[in-house]
Amino acid sequence: MVGSLKKYRSTLKLLRVIVYSFIVIFLCWQVWRVRHGLGHSLDSVGWSTFALSAGTTVVGTFPGFFAWRLLITSTGVQLSFLDAAWMYFLSGATRYLPGAMWPTVTQAALAKRSGAPAGRFIAAGLVGMTMTAISGAMVGLLALPRLAADDPKWWLLLPILLCAGAVMLRPRVLGRLLNLAQRLFRRGEHEITLPTGKTSMGVIALGVLGWCSTGIHVTIIAISFGAPPISAITLGLGGFALSTVIGALSPAPAGLGIREAMLGLTLGVLIGGPDLVTLLLLSRALTTLGHVAATLGVLGVLAGTRYVRWRSGKEKSSDALSAS
Repeated sequence: MVGSLKKYRSTLKLLRVIVYSFIVIFLCWQVWRVRHGLGHSLDSVGWSTFALSAGTTVVGTFPGFFAWRLLITSTGVQLSFLDAAWMYFLSGATRYLPGAMWPTVTQAALAKRSGAPAGRFIAAGLVGMTMTAISGAMVGLLALPRLAADDPKWWLLLPILLCAGAVMLRPRVLGRLLNLAQRLFRRGEHEITLPTGKTSMGVIALGVLGWCSTGIHVTIIAISFGAPPISAITLGLGGFALSTVIGALSPAPAGLGIREAMLGLTLGVLIGGPDLVTLLLLSRALTTLGHVAATLGVLGVLAGTRYVRWRSGKEKSSDALSAS
């Protein structure tokens, strides 16, 4: 039994290495194929477009935090704004590990250290991932008409996206889907409260806002390459949401390679060649840069705030001792 388990783990590790190697080779080949036109494409973007796109990816990080805090509050856990921000953004650093569950696992570990019920954080994380995928599928509907006009096969995505919308419109369906996860992660604690319809709608609305705030960078870059604004908006927002959701469901870290392939399929309707490869590379760089900048900025502000409070408390203690 132990030998079989070790053999299975070794095989799984080998498959991961093969898949990741294939992804890296594929991305490098795409860049090498259009290497002569990349410089011109980068010049076409310009620093002002790059800065504007980077700013949108930073802003797009924050709706996810407010949605997560809304879910945590709905489970009965009361966290201060500063503690919630620290926990959320610190755990966000693990999103680049293979698998989508690491931020949730990290939040549960941090909650356990602070005395909060870890099971509720895991439940909230599962609900959050589900609703993020639902809101991403909803934004993805924006791209479908334009994609289907180019190739009717894209209409095959419609039933999947409509099922996601049905889950949103029927919170009871979402509750039933999450009951199994609730039983698995409860671990003898009190009943975990699933979000109400109002909370679900609020979380999904924040998710849609986050997808649009982040995905607009694709639209900005596409327009700088001469894409029609209306098509750039629908395919930029919808294509980015669809590609990111599909990438998140893959075993690749942060959907590396999978997201680029899907985004290339959608944006390939508008632009191609070096411009398309440049957009894909810039999209990955900008989303990573935006997330890292937002994380470091928030954690830096929170660390500074805690330090000021600590110094203030220390000074008060010294004053009290001096007075006595």
